[in-house]
Amino acid sequence: MIAILVVLSAGILLGLLIVKKPKLHLFNNHLLNWAIYLLLFLLGISVGTNREVIQNIGKIGYEAIAIGIFSIAGSVLLSAILFKFLFKQDEK
Repeated sequence: MIAILVVLSAGILLGLLIVKKPKLHLFNNHLLNWAIYLLLFLLGISVGTNREVIQNIGKIGYEAIAIGIFSIAGSVLLSAILFKFLFKQDEK
C-alpha cells in the first residue's frame, strides 16, 4: 500500500511540473491513452483465459446491461431532482 501511495505522490508532483510544458503534457496524454489500451488488452486476456467467465458470458452480459440501465436511470432521476431543487427560479 505504501508503494502505491509513493508512486501516486511522485506522479502528482511530476504532473505539477508537466502541466506548464504543453509538449510534455500532450505526450503524457498520448502515453496515458496507450497505457489504458494495454490494460484493457491485458484484462481481455485475463477474461479469455478464465473458463468460468467464458461459460457464463451470456448471464454476465445480461446482468451488466441491467446494471448499466438502472445506473443511468438512477443518475438521470437524481440529477433531475437535484437540478429542480438547486436551480429553481424565483417565482414572482
